[in-house]
Amino acid sequence: MNFELKNNESKFLIRLADTATILGQRLAEMCSKAPFLEEDIALSNISLDLFGRAEELYKIICTLENADYTPDDLVFRRNERQYFNLKLVEQPNEDFAWVIARQYMHDVYATAVYTQLSESSNSELAGLANKVLKEVKYSHLHSKDWMDRLGLGTEESNSRLQLAIDHLMKYVEEIFAWDDLDRKQLIDCDKITSAWENEINQTLADCNIERKTIQPLSMRDYRDGFHSEHIGHLLSIMQYLPRAYPDAKW
Repeated sequence: MNFELKNNESKFLIRLADTATILGQRLAEMCSKAPFLEEDIALSNISLDLFGRAEELYKIICTLENADYTPDDLVFRRNERQYFNLKLVEQPNEDFAWVIARQYMHDVYATAVYTQLSESSNSELAGLANKVLKEVKYSHLHSKDWMDRLGLGTEESNSRLQLAIDHLMKYVEEIFAWDDLDRKQLIDCDKITSAWENEINQTLADCNIERKTIQPLSMRDYRDGFHSEHIGHLLSIMQYLPRAYPDAKW
């Protein structure tokens, strides 16, 4: 099946859709593994929001492309080089601090991006962006609260959060390496960068977490379909049933 996109808006939106899908899958892996039941439910709900967001974006893409494939095909029948998600969100759930740090970094980014998309000339996309902002607001409050609790909690929780931040920061530089596609679809990419940097720096300072100088990884950009070593294993699990039973009806 040919998944090559021709429409520039589709090429931009699939980055957001894939990012939501992969982060949703990572959070789904936390089901029954959170520190306590209420948090288990919270992470599961955020995961469902991400999957729903991704599905709506894939539907817009299918319409723009006048495609003969479906959102399910886009999720379950593409290989890793055909995915265009941020490398940040495919990083594994090493521990709860990693889950929270990864989520918080994404939430700050998503808030800034979907705020600009809420003014899109594509009315369907603008409507979706406004809905997404309501969901992200909850997720953002949740992850920010846990950043405070972990950073200002015990010596152990602070140490674990610091370790998570040190690792995940390696995948941040590529996010803000905006290309022409980003700049055509968003109102002001540099404003997104500034908003992310300002909030992250303030939060880390407030949480007693140091933002160290991190050497970025010498890996090719996610916009070209390049990933960390973790994406292949994630997709093999996520896509197993639809690929093993392609004619099954659920």
